[in-house]
Amino acid sequence: MPTRPRPLAHPVTRRALMASLLTLGLALGGCAQMATSPQDDQRKAAQTQVDQAISAEDPVALARARMALSQTLSGAARAEQQLGALETAIDAHELALARELYQQADTEGRWQAINARRAAIARGVGEWSAGNPDQARQTIHRIPLPLDADSERRRLILLGALEAELGNPLAAARYYAAVDDRLADDQRQENHARLWNRLTEVPTDRLRRAAEDTTDRQFAGWVQLALTYREQPGQIDRWMADHRSHPAIDSGFIEMLGAAAPVGQLTAPAATGPVAVLLPEGERYAGITREIRAGIEYARDNGALSSRELLFFDSGSDRIGANAAIEQAQRAGAALIIGPLLKDQLGALAALPADGPLAIALNTPPSGESLPVGVVSFSLSPEQDAAAVARRMWTDGHRRAAIFSADHRLGERTREAFANEFELLGGEVVDRARFASGQTDFSSELRDLLRVRTKSDDGPFQPIIRDDLDAIFLAASGDELTLVVPQLDYFGAEDLPRYGLGLAYNGNRDPRGDADKDGVIIPIAPLLLAGTAGPEHPLRITYEQAQLAGSLPRLFAFGADAAALAGRMDTLLQGGTLDGLTGELSVTATGVVERQPRWGQFRDGLIRPVDPTPGAALPDSITSPTRLPGTTSPDATMGGADQPTLTP
Repeated sequence: MPTRPRPLAHPVTRRALMASLLTLGLALGGCAQMATSPQDDQRKAAQTQVDQAISAEDPVALARARMALSQTLSGAARAEQQLGALETAIDAHELALARELYQQADTEGRWQAINARRAAIARGVGEWSAGNPDQARQTIHRIPLPLDADSERRRLILLGALEAELGNPLAAARYYAAVDDRLADDQRQENHARLWNRLTEVPTDRLRRAAEDTTDRQFAGWVQLALTYREQPGQIDRWMADHRSHPAIDSGFIEMLGAAAPVGQLTAPAATGPVAVLLPEGERYAGITREIRAGIEYARDNGALSSRELLFFDSGSDRIGANAAIEQAQRAGAALIIGPLLKDQLGALAALPADGPLAIALNTPPSGESLPVGVVSFSLSPEQDAAAVARRMWTDGHRRAAIFSADHRLGERTREAFANEFELLGGEVVDRARFASGQTDFSSELRDLLRVRTKSDDGPFQPIIRDDLDAIFLAASGDELTLVVPQLDYFGAEDLPRYGLGLAYNGNRDPRGDADKDGVIIPIAPLLLAGTAGPEHPLRITYEQAQLAGSLPRLFAFGADAAALAGRMDTLLQGGTLDGLTGELSVTATGVVERQPRWGQFRDGLIRPVDPTPGAALPDSITSPTRLPGTTSPDATMGGADQPTLTP
């Protein structure tokens, strides 16, 4: 039957044109030469942040740094920096940031004198930030043409995003197609994903009309590709032959499209045959491999793989080692492969033939890349944890949240995953702040984030915080939490519910080390809750087995669940769920294993289970995999032999 195009996940690349950043750097250089003033030190510090953002090719940091630099300037220089900050955010398609920066600007009256067309684009951003996307679209549409190349690129980006928000996906796709050849190479794949995702929303009959009516050959090619994928997926090769110079081919988008194949293209493994496990055995990864392997063997010994033979192969630490291990597994007649483990090795799975063994990769691919067709991806993804936190926060009744996150890549990824899910549910991220890696004093950031004030100027410090927050999400590691939480309490947020990531707990009892995390609720693997429970806990024996394997029981649980997935993949591909040691597992249409965790809270230095919120439920449109009639609850299925069990 016809296959509806599936949306593609945007690559998480945030890099803008290097040439543009260098140009900005040259343009900003004059600021450092200004006459000294009482603000000279502050200006130099802000200029340093700008220079660092340019050197790191980080447009998000650059946009924020330019706005910060503007606060040390006055007059036309201040206005130019603020206008430039907005434009930097637009160029990176960070449109939420652009709207945020507009709210911080205070020089709008000067922008017209700088450049009338640039000012009009910024005015449209302002109208959008005020909740008037239709008026913003009209403002930007009315800008007189022609525009310089940079302004035209920004105009098209904004119009595409505005049409998408206003529910006009075909119009949005047209703008994204129009802006494509104006983007840097490292931005085009992300733009193609946006374009494709809009086309997936267009009904088939409208796509057919668009294919007939459009005079733009490039956009017509996109529409025809969408129709081909939806109605005749076996004819993609013919489309490629007819569109040899199309951007979808030049950028490698067609390969990315293949990774979005429907779940029907994931083939259940053969009923018999060995399971091959590909793990790195070198000294660098010895500890990790030992614990994952122990978990796999534990699951095997408890029946997860039935009578299948289990074979282990050294995948080395690079693509060559992974290729060799895959070849060994195929020669051994493996019906199913678990691994490889390292991100850069996952591409080697593309060598597997269509009728070869099903592979369960133990990681997600590097940023901007996709898994080969027919491969399942299982990982302990912090982004999945962050999205789960958003859902938990919602079910706990919280609707307005703040985010306090580490200012590094993991902090950014989890911060965005949380915000996207929380806002999708209908919640509001009221405010957010970052702290630097290695920072120990968060006074300034927390004062600003919590809007701390005191009851009186005299007497002891009695802080009062803002009243528009229901909870706070702390995207931080365990070591960072031990520093942040006491300072939250000091500044008056001791009663503000706080949530964190699963990586904040390593799975081992440490009352002294965890004492300063009190009150934080985190997603947690069911196995780890057994560590602070009594001997009667159904997973206590399994937890003790994990402790014997090493110091990271979470990896033991990961290995055990990988084996359990392998043993029940045929049922999972039909929509079943698996109650595992890391959480409730299911397989999405694109082959990603989704993990619904349990919940724990730090109390007096120990992690304790937190029950579901009574009577709470997610909106009907956001649901986890449905449990089939007659199946038991996760608590019940954790009994017996202490092994992961499957919901049929």
